[in-house]
Amino acid sequence: MDHIDKKQSIKPEKSSLSLSKLFKRIWFVSLAVGAAAIMLQDKLAFKEMFWIISISTLFLAFSCAVMFFKKDFELVERILYAIATIVLMFVNPHWLDIPAYLTNDYRVIEGVPTEFDHRSPYKSGSYLHVKVHNVDLKLPTSISNSDSDRWFVIHYLPNSKFIMDYKILTKQETKLKKE
Repeated sequence: MDHIDKKQSIKPEKSSLSLSKLFKRIWFVSLAVGAAAIMLQDKLAFKEMFWIISISTLFLAFSCAVMFFKKDFELVERILYAIATIVLMFVNPHWLDIPAYLTNDYRVIEGVPTEFDHRSPYKSGSYLHVKVHNVDLKLPTSISNSDSDRWFVIHYLPNSKFIMDYKILTKQETKLKKE
């Protein structure tokens, strides 16, 4: 009888260890997917990229919360995962824009850009930096330099400044807006 009790007491430990490994893997996969998506968001500008970044951040936070309160992890390990997750959530504010995205509560800015230049930071891909009414935004690089003096209508999310939609008016429409 004693022999059976020992075997049964070992099983929960093994399943607990495999569950701990699972949460660690989820955390690392979420970190990798989120980081890759953030680096590619300027190159691959499509609305689904917002969800890839937001959901990976939420999985990262959830798995970190489980690891933080689960006693299978060492205290130092739990603290390091928590610090890394908190820092990443502040650096990557896409998850804060989920309510705005779901309710289509985008910010809209209109005007002729005061800054308009193509940038290419190290390992981050190139993008078009546009400043309209003191708001810095990143647009796709497919926009021509000849459009720099035109009127822009940009719909973006408030925290991450993720561009949801934009329109560049024609020269005639821009002339009418300026008047």
